[in-house]
Amino acid sequence: MANDVTKDPSGKSDIVEDIYLWRRKKLAFSILSVSTATWVLLNIYGFNSITIVSWTSMAIVSMVFLWGNLLRLLSKVEPELSGLEVSEEFVEETVRSCRKLMEEMVRWMFLVGAESEWFVFARTVFGFWVLSRIGNLLDFHTCLFIGLAISLTIPKLWERNGDRIQKQLANVKERSKGAYDATHEKILMMKNKLQREDKVKKGE
Repeated sequence: MANDVTKDPSGKSDIVEDIYLWRRKKLAFSILSVSTATWVLLNIYGFNSITIVSWTSMAIVSMVFLWGNLLRLLSKVEPELSGLEVSEEFVEETVRSCRKLMEEMVRWMFLVGAESEWFVFARTVFGFWVLSRIGNLLDFHTCLFIGLAISLTIPKLWERNGDRIQKQLANVKERSKGAYDATHEKILMMKNKLQREDKVKKGE
């Protein structure tokens, strides 16, 4: 029986990468199927994000409550909660990761804002505008489902057709740059013409 997972020559396998590149096809398909079914049911019954979080929290608290009380009744032993403690190293590592991520985001935003290429700036602003429109139209769990679906489809498509997509993007970028240069040149010509006319009028 052929294995579902593509072997890594180094002997290491990242399960997240295997999932979104569909190397573990059964696991990726199961995640996508369960997510789709959950999203459909949530939309059919009209639950919003706050309702989902509230019911999930109630279920967790109720199960922990029952587990603790049954443990006391049956064995008369207090529940062992030492495994739930968050280590200081984990907190420090999380804080460092969040700080690094925020610094990268701020640096990226200033880099795009000061970028000399207008195409990068226009593409970034357009992307944020699209996200804002999507946020107005969709609720939180729908956005999560779309994000999961994209993460399970786009990387695989990019792996197969990445070179072709890059060529198309480079072609579009080159055409857009040519159109921008031509428009900029026409504006400069009109500006120079108006300046010459003003000088002639002042000379008269």
